[in-house]
Amino acid sequence: MQDFSSVNIKNMIIHNVGNKVKGESLEISTEICDANNEVTNQYLKQFFFSTFKFDVTYRFVHETDIAMNEIYNYVKHIFENPSEFYEQSVNIAKHLYEVSVHPNIKAGELYIVYLQNCIIDDNVTDAIGIYKSESKDYYLQVNSNGKRYDIECQQGINPKKLDKGCLIFNLSDSNYKVYIVDRNINDAMYWKKNFLMIEEEKNEYTNTAKVLKSCKKYIAKKENIEPEKRLELMNNSVEYFENNEEFDLEKFTEKVFDNQEESDKFKVYIDSYDVDNKFSISSNAVTKIKKTIKKCIKLDDNVEIKFSDTVDDIDNLIEKGYDREKKRKYYKIYYNDED
Repeated sequence: MQDFSSVNIKNMIIHNVGNKVKGESLEISTEICDANNEVTNQYLKQFFFSTFKFDVTYRFVHETDIAMNEIYNYVKHIFENPSEFYEQSVNIAKHLYEVSVHPNIKAGELYIVYLQNCIIDDNVTDAIGIYKSESKDYYLQVNSNGKRYDIECQQGINPKKLDKGCLIFNLSDSNYKVYIVDRNINDAMYWKKNFLMIEEEKNEYTNTAKVLKSCKKYIAKKENIEPEKRLELMNNSVEYFENNEEFDLEKFTEKVFDNQEESDKFKVYIDSYDVDNKFSISSNAVTKIKKTIKKCIKLDDNVEIKFSDTVDDIDNLIEKGYDREKKRKYYKIYYNDED
């Protein structure tokens, strides 16, 4: 469970980080922000927390020693000695500037926040929030001088649209629980890999998502099978996850594939995805991945046959054939009732 209704913003500072390769500057703020205004505080909390999903947990990594991970090191200093907040915020901003070398990376304000009284997984703890705002919204401001009203257009940050964010919860001495937001996944993933240096923590959500995604990719690559057979295989995959609480790779392949050779090929394929052979199934992950699966057959004359999520036994629902007289392929669809 997560609850941030009683969070206290202990410290906050804003720096401006440009794109180093474009010659843009790094502008370091000299003072801590005043965030004591009640209304401002309310919208700041919305900005800091509302975009996070808390499904996928990350942890800091480094190829040799975790202590050499810059963000981990700077955050650790803050947690151990909050008086170093300003000094370490400058280090965080400088590190972000040094990795902002991809031409697609936009300049923006960098918010670094010390948050108290956060409830995460039923634990009360402190957190460090790191946020970058790269885009602005336009809004209309109405002003009154007593006799007339004027309107002007201004730029500002929409608290419901966080471009990039990271929440680091102080829940472990050896590492921390990390969650991220990144609305732009096309800028070389510098936020996750180069700046934060984090990787997904294996749990029921990531295991479930990886198996379903890998199954989707595997089936899509099978060019030698017909579209209706692909639908059947994908339907079997989703059906297994929806009808079981525990995943078992052996039972899963028996359910999805109708021959041992294909089952063995899939086991070899999924081995590279680093998932457990047995794990508890996450219903949230199943719901999310299902939305990305298209249950349709595209024909070559701008016609699609679409199936709902509740369709069972697709193989017996449709029949494919070839009309020799018309010299064209066809699908025959069986049904009981018509709306």
